[in-house]
Amino acid sequence: MQKTTHLGSNQSGQVGVIVLLISAIILVVGLSIANRTIKESQGILTQEDSARVFSTAESGVQQALGNIFQFESDQNAQLPADFTFEDANLNQVSIKTEQSFEGFLTEKTALEIRVTEGQTGVVNINWSKSECTQGAANLLIGHYFLKVDSFDVNYYLVGNCPNYSDQHFISANSSTLDTYQFQYGINITSNNNQSSFIRIFPIGRGTDINVGAATNLIANAQYTILSLAQMPDGSSAKAIEVKRSIPSAPAFMDFALVSGSGLEK
Repeated sequence: MQKTTHLGSNQSGQVGVIVLLISAIILVVGLSIANRTIKESQGILTQEDSARVFSTAESGVQQALGNIFQFESDQNAQLPADFTFEDANLNQVSIKTEQSFEGFLTEKTALEIRVTEGQTGVVNINWSKSECTQGAANLLIGHYFLKVDSFDVNYYLVGNCPNYSDQHFISANSSTLDTYQFQYGINITSNNNQSSFIRIFPIGRGTDINVGAATNLIANAQYTILSLAQMPDGSSAKAIEVKRSIPSAPAFMDFALVSGSGLEK
């Protein structure tokens, strides 16, 4: 008996399987590309939202700095402790007046600390996280106060580092604060607490510095700005904190004083 082989039917089945395999591969590749495209689009949207929220937070900081400038320039101006910044994104800004200062004071700049009217006590100045051999700075401290109808000032040239051999420095104390090397206190009494403020000027190089006192002795040492922003749906949020010292007069007069020779305490 003779067998009959149906080649056409077998070949048709094989072609169908191959077509199915190719279709499955194309579908998997297509889904993978689509998934990657969706993720990339979501990533771009997230980046755009993040940049938009960060820009809003920065705008809040700029608005706060403008408010501080107006407050410092106009005696009748009020400094808002909290405000919202008008923007498409949610934004909340706070400005806090600090009774202490901690930061880095660069060379040839002066830090001003305002003393509360009529208060007495000691303003403690701690500075330098480096020893003298590592490049610590000395300080020129000026205490200004109203005496009768004119301002008087007491200068203190303080430090333990022999950067200037022709000057007579007041010896600093060892700091009791962690990481700081030196300390000196300015005594505020009933004889020098009217319209009183302190100016601190680093000599030779910049320095880390911490200025503090008992509660209410310092009226203002710096401003802390906190600007919070987020998308309305909460998908992205940013927070920016900025610390700003209070405005201070140029330091060239202080520099003229210490640039001379034979300054005695």
